[in-house]
Amino acid sequence: MIKKVFFKDVTFENIRSVDFNKIIQKKGLFLFPSGPGLASIDSNSKYRNSLRKADLVFFDSGFFVLLLRFFKNIKVNNFYKKFYLINIFLQR
Repeated sequence: MIKKVFFKDVTFENIRSVDFNKIIQKKGLFLFPSGPGLASIDSNSKYRNSLRKADLVFFDSGFFVLLLRFFKNIKVNNFYKKFYLINIFLQR
């Protein structure tokens, strides 16, 4: 599976959900860009620059993940929402 995807000068990290806890224990700026944010990346320079300068950028937009799969034949992990939902259910 591909480890990184480059889109509009932003490097997206494709990590496995089992590695997530180890990665977020490091210090840094970790971003999970939304679909609407990615749709406006060309016209919103502040948003684009913040993504470029982040330490790690992960896949969060399900639509972006689908577009990569269908148009570029790139399979990536969109685990953040799964991770978020699991944590919500475990807290109850």
